[in-house]
Amino acid sequence: MTIRVTDEALEVLQRSLELGRVDVTTGGVRLRGGRELGGGMKIHVELAEGPSEGEEIVAAGGIRIFIDAAVAGAMPDAVVALEPEHETIVVRARDSQ
Repeated sequence: MTIRVTDEALEVLQRSLELGRVDVTTGGVRLRGGRELGGGMKIHVELAEGPSEGEEIVAAGGIRIFIDAAVAGAMPDAVVALEPEHETIVVRARDSQ
């Protein structure tokens, strides 16, 4: 899986890890896929103390990102970005920027 994290998203994720008191040497941010009622998939962004079994680990800008198989399969070329209106982290396909 290829993933890019924008500078703005990286700042928010780093701040969130610090505020959440996550040890960045073992923990990081998890991207977890969940099915929605309409049949689509929503990607949840969570703080994590460490990777779960089977998750891919990607380093980006000094943070570790744990990616579950559902996300990696559905979006092999992703961008983690910041939605500026509400300072919300979003994950989308790179070509949909």
